[in-house]
Amino acid sequence: MRSARKSSGRWADETTEREIVQLLGKRALPDIEWLDRVTHREPVEILAVLGETADLIPIERSIHRALDRSGRTYYAQFPAPLELYVITRLLHPRHAVESGVSSGLSSAHILMGLERNGGGQLHSIDLPQYQKSEKRLKGELSWSIPPGKDSGWAIPTRLKRDWDLRKGRSEDVLPGLLRQLPSVDLYCHDSPWTAGHLAFEFETIRPKLHPGSIVVADNTDVNPGAARTLARAFATKVRPRGTSSLIGIRIPSLG
Repeated sequence: MRSARKSSGRWADETTEREIVQLLGKRALPDIEWLDRVTHREPVEILAVLGETADLIPIERSIHRALDRSGRTYYAQFPAPLELYVITRLLHPRHAVESGVSSGLSSAHILMGLERNGGGQLHSIDLPQYQKSEKRLKGELSWSIPPGKDSGWAIPTRLKRDWDLRKGRSEDVLPGLLRQLPSVDLYCHDSPWTAGHLAFEFETIRPKLHPGSIVVADNTDVNPGAARTLARAFATKVRPRGTSSLIGIRIPSLG
């Protein structure tokens, strides 16, 4: 596999990279090889989009402040937000669908990509789990929403104009949503981690995928077979991000 880092040096300047680590954590540093495999785009194109990261820093700071004000020492969040931004920018989805919102980190990065693209809509499904008190109690979910907040509470207001949020169980909401959409260009799964739930979502979205569509899903280790089944249906491969349970699947062109 080509190495974009070797061919061009860096994906961002040192100041930007350092700030991204401070705001999003080290695991959020982009995996260019994974993006290459998932998008089928040349590294030079991927690096060009990653070059926009410096422009995103003000929004990243806003999201970070919102999370910081929650008083939480740890908040579960999507591990590859910059990759979601890059995929959105390169794919130019008309309809992106997301299962799982919580604070809205993944949502915000898809919405940032849509804004930069100048069009497209994100349809998100979330079944919010609310924190019972100001201080998260032992045993509460790491993605539970702080008091006074709601799904997507860390998303900057200006990004929400292209956002369609639907609350409820994916099993109840997703079929109806898909009936309203002609197709799904980008699908992002980061919701309750059970084997049956993952299989349901992949089986339900399959008829709406088309050549060029991309599926991104975290925590697929609960049911690796579900991702492989979806990939086999389109004669393609599951692309893991490093050794993590985050995967990407690109629907290939016909012929």
